[in-house]
Amino acid sequence: MTYPRWGLALSGWVALAVVTLLPDALVLRAVVTTAFLLVCPGLAASRWARSGVRRLRDRTAVLETGVLALALSLSMAVLVVEPLFLGGAFTVTRALLALAAATSVLALLPLPGEGRRQKPRDVPDPDPPTADSGRSGPPASE
Repeated sequence: MTYPRWGLALSGWVALAVVTLLPDALVLRAVVTTAFLLVCPGLAASRWARSGVRRLRDRTAVLETGVLALALSLSMAVLVVEPLFLGGAFTVTRALLALAAATSVLALLPLPGEGRRQKPRDVPDPDPPTADSGRSGPPASE
């Protein structure tokens, strides 16, 4: 488990703590909440959407990851907020709680195949030893 994954998993809980503990009109509250909603859920989900090897030094790969994270974050926010609105139970705290939980799960779970490291299989010998290994050729017919 890497530190960026732990940071990503804790980001939603930090945003939830900021929303519940800081006053409503504080700018820091709006900045932290907006940054979390626009980046973190999508970044955690993009780990599962991405295939192949990550190339963080390539500018296009970084841009692709950023755009994918933004699109997935907005999609996840809509999927969480809309049922809360329609059910008449929407609060910022409930929406952040759901998104923080989803972000933590997506960030901390290993990717399929990542957690299992298979040991290399033994390759069978193409020439298995015979019971009578003293002979060099086929048995002579008597």
